Amino acid sequence: MLKSWTPAEVKSHTWYRKTLDKCKSSNGKPFSITLKKGTINKLLVNFAGGGLSWNDETAARPLTSLRSILKIQEGFYISDMPNMLLGLMHVGILSANDIRNPFFDWHIINIPYTTADFHIGNSEQVYHALNGGNKTLYHHGYKNVESAVAILKDFFPGTPESLLIMGESAGAFGCVVHCRAIKKIYADCENIIVYSEGSHIRSALWPQIVNDVWKVSPDLSAYIKSDDLIFDLFRYARDNMPPKTLFLHSNSVWDMELSAFMNKMNYGRKLVNSRILQEFHNTLIETVTKLKKEIPNYSFYLTDHGQKKDNSTPHIFVGTPKLFYDKMQDNLSIADWLVQAVEKNAVDIGEKFIYEQNS
Repeated sequence: MLKSWTPAEVKSHTWYRKTLDKCKSSNGKPFSITLKKGTINKLLVNFAGGGLSWNDETAARPLTSLRSILKIQEGFYISDMPNMLLGLMHVGILSANDIRNPFFDWHIINIPYTTADFHIGNSEQVYHALNGGNKTLYHHGYKNVESAVAILKDFFPGTPESLLIMGESAGAFGCVVHCRAIKKIYADCENIIVYSEGSHIRSALWPQIVNDVWKVSPDLSAYIKSDDLIFDLFRYARDNMPPKTLFLHSNSVWDMELSAFMNKMNYGRKLVNSRILQEFHNTLIETVTKLKKEIPNYSFYLTDHGQKKDNSTPHIFVGTPKLFYDKMQDNLSIADWLVQAVEKNAVDIGEKFIYEQNS
């Protein structure tokens, strides 16, 4: 179990937790973030992932039991993060004890995800629980992030030499939205990188979800008009970030988890087969192609590494040590790709997938 954050007693390269006042997880339980002091003038802000909810059916099926986490029983989102589990998040790029990690010496604030709303919701949804009666799902993602961002200046009072704002899965959507607020705190930082990993789900339901279920802020809602949420969010970030901001985006091209969620949203069943994977693949390449044209300083990393017999590929990389360091595509690892980007040498990886589809 992580120790509570007490600034006077903090050691570097050690993770601590901080419970945020007046913040809630989706089930109403307290919400905590984790923090690690580094030794160099660089800051990483991470947004974690963990599913989503968009209607009464999905709200009633959180990942709260061992059966649902092991996928014996269907579940759609992490409902809260007990303190005893917070420490298990700190692997891969968040590791404080793996000297292979190129971000080992960075200061890091990690924002767990327990609100089923991509960190952007402002609502409370009443739903019918499977065991009877009504319950409330607190889509308080936006408020929780606001509170986390509010302590950033105390945690890291100076101007970082480099600022990496990143997220995985659900957090990959959230980081693209909240980079605006973080940038305001560090307005003098001249090297800002926004990295979205595993963030492609195409669905005509998005405008209705963000407006009627999650009730996102009006300025954000104005950008979400299509079935391509991550494209709309990158446009929002582009218009609210300094021109020199570097935008990074990675995906495995046959992502099993995202394909299953996309099929559930569009066709009502959370499953994966060759048709579903192909639809995901085709729309992902379309989105990346559009982003390359529309977003300045945008670079991508696409890979089919780890493809299984059913053609599916893994979901995320930075939180999986083996995949983080493997040279998954074009003889370059995600870890090294990120380091190059921080050093202002961003490159596109997996261009062959773009050429194959667009030829």
